Amino acid sequence: MTYPFEPDSLVVPLVFLAVILSISAMRSGRPGSIILAKWALWICVSLGVATTIQALGLSARPLWVTALFCFLLWTLLETLYNWVAIDALSRSGIALFPPYKVNENGSEWPADPAFIALRETLRREQFHFVAAAIRPFGDSEQIRCPVYESGDGFHRMQIYFIPSQSGDLQCFLSLATQIEGGFRIVTDNVFLPFGGFYPENVFVERRPMTRSPGKLIARHLKRLARMEAVPVKWSVDPVTDMNEQQKQLEELNVALGFFVEPAEREELGNISREGRYRLWLEIWMLNYLGKPLSY
Repeated sequence: MTYPFEPDSLVVPLVFLAVILSISAMRSGRPGSIILAKWALWICVSLGVATTIQALGLSARPLWVTALFCFLLWTLLETLYNWVAIDALSRSGIALFPPYKVNENGSEWPADPAFIALRETLRREQFHFVAAAIRPFGDSEQIRCPVYESGDGFHRMQIYFIPSQSGDLQCFLSLATQIEGGFRIVTDNVFLPFGGFYPENVFVERRPMTRSPGKLIARHLKRLARMEAVPVKWSVDPVTDMNEQQKQLEELNVALGFFVEPAEREELGNISREGRYRLWLEIWMLNYLGKPLSY
């Protein structure tokens, strides 16, 4: 087959474009940019390798067939990489639901224009600061979590400042409301894989593509209105409540088989085979579709 261009001339531009997009996405931390970069890397590297194979005369098949083979090979390689990473996490000594403690330094709001704008948005929405929490993240990092509460005392917003691989901070929001009957409604935009299970009385909707705090709040209130839920004012200290939730999540996910029983963890790791599969699946769904598992 003849082409209006030299196939091997695409290799360097395609790979260069994919690398630039990946670096830019990592620095921005925006889910949309990350998803675009993932697809670009997947497609561009596959096409780049396929054109190289064609240029070297290693395949007599059409370019699209070779590109499809490379596409599937990339899928296999990334799957293996994610499984190795999940296995390493499972066998590490990192606590998956570590307790929060009060951050003695206060909210420690990052001096970044985007985060300052977020704080101003919370003020306009009549949310006020009520607590600052902190917990370990990985081997040496920490998650800082200031907690805000609505003026009527019905809604709590947890803001997670999480270190990223690029050294910058990622910011995620989680809005929770207690309603009559002992239920809890949660709407968040966390762009991190969880893969586990939530208690039956907790209704979680994760919207990682919704980056606007105003839109996330509006979505949460719409859910409450649709359910005709009657909110109940918060009375429990935020840090105490967060630790109770962490404890419930760990116990539930052990009971449902996401985590291995404590007595067997030294041999099998922390996460069960089913749990690893769910975690792997959610990594794929977030990275390429921007959607988490249904909870």
